[in-house]
Amino acid sequence: MFSKYFLSKTKSTRRLAMLVAVVIVAGIGTYLLISSHAATPYASLTADGGSLAGGAAKQTCTGASDGSCVVFKSQTSGTGYTLPPTKQNNGLPDQWYWEISPPSNGLGGLPAVSAAYPAAGSANIWDTDLFADAGTVNSVGIPDGPSPVVTAIHAAGHYSICYVEAGAQQQGFPDFNDFAPADYTNGSSLSTTQMQGYAGENWFDLRGFANYTAGNNATLTGAAPNIAAGLSQRISGCKSEGQNALEPDDLDGYTNQSQTGASGGGWGLVQADSAGFERWLAYTAHSDGLAIFQKNDSANEPADASLYDGMIIEECNFYNDPCSGSGGDATAYLSAGKPVLNAEYEDTDKETTAKFCTADEAAGITGSLFDVNLDSKFYEPCEN
Repeated sequence: MFSKYFLSKTKSTRRLAMLVAVVIVAGIGTYLLISSHAATPYASLTADGGSLAGGAAKQTCTGASDGSCVVFKSQTSGTGYTLPPTKQNNGLPDQWYWEISPPSNGLGGLPAVSAAYPAAGSANIWDTDLFADAGTVNSVGIPDGPSPVVTAIHAAGHYSICYVEAGAQQQGFPDFNDFAPADYTNGSSLSTTQMQGYAGENWFDLRGFANYTAGNNATLTGAAPNIAAGLSQRISGCKSEGQNALEPDDLDGYTNQSQTGASGGGWGLVQADSAGFERWLAYTAHSDGLAIFQKNDSANEPADASLYDGMIIEECNFYNDPCSGSGGDATAYLSAGKPVLNAEYEDTDKETTAKFCTADEAAGITGSLFDVNLDSKFYEPCEN
């Protein structure tokens, strides 16, 4: 049994006063855009005109239209995955429920899956934690097969998203030893790369992802190959649990100072490092048969929106980022018709659904109000 290690990290604790948005568009590879977002499983993907690694011009989907086929040109073994929905089967708007710090792990921490609003069971999109979902009641560990949590979510007809710590290492994770100290320690002191305000959590050295080319791990340098190997196991764990999609957290180390005040998470990370890391995450998730959501990092949103299947944002209304429109956190996703899930917080921000739901609904954003610990203590979705 592991100690409780799940922490919700929001803009209120980790944002800079201002981000300068620089659009990174180079090196994102060739892809096909999503044109439909019904929660429909894809059939197997096959190359058109020979090996994709050999330069095929397009992909074809057996049993699905080309327009809804989302894979990379360099992907040699296509695997189908399920796109996130934009509307429930009954025609009602989507609702999402997010819980990554459950009161207990396994089924013991899962709320009722079928209940009226504002209960969690009414949401048709669920976002839960990789390690807390693994195993049986009150256990936590590395997934090695189907998750009873995910099975229950799917049995209720809901879509499942797998929360994974991606841009940082945290003490107490069951796979902690999959990563070398050099992956998250810059020098002799852990505080150099520690997240401000989060003891035991350190930014990964993502500098070696900057020049990543989709499907070619030889383009990873420095600590990146080892970080990629460890994270690949986490992503595979999401797939083995039966999850539909991936939510990789902490993509924006380059915008954060470390505990000692060092820039770029203590590594001197720059935007290109995160852009390459996000390309790697998108390719790896899709190769494992998972859809993927971008988590925050709005500066890279214009490039990521072509690679990712949706976006998860936090407090865009509270901070008036804005959420949508000119310069909006999620404008590129909304313009592409991809789902955007927004979390606002009632305890830290004193937000209410009356303050933000009208704006979210008008923009096409699926918004919900949570407590900042994401531990099931408070939940109130928009469009009740």
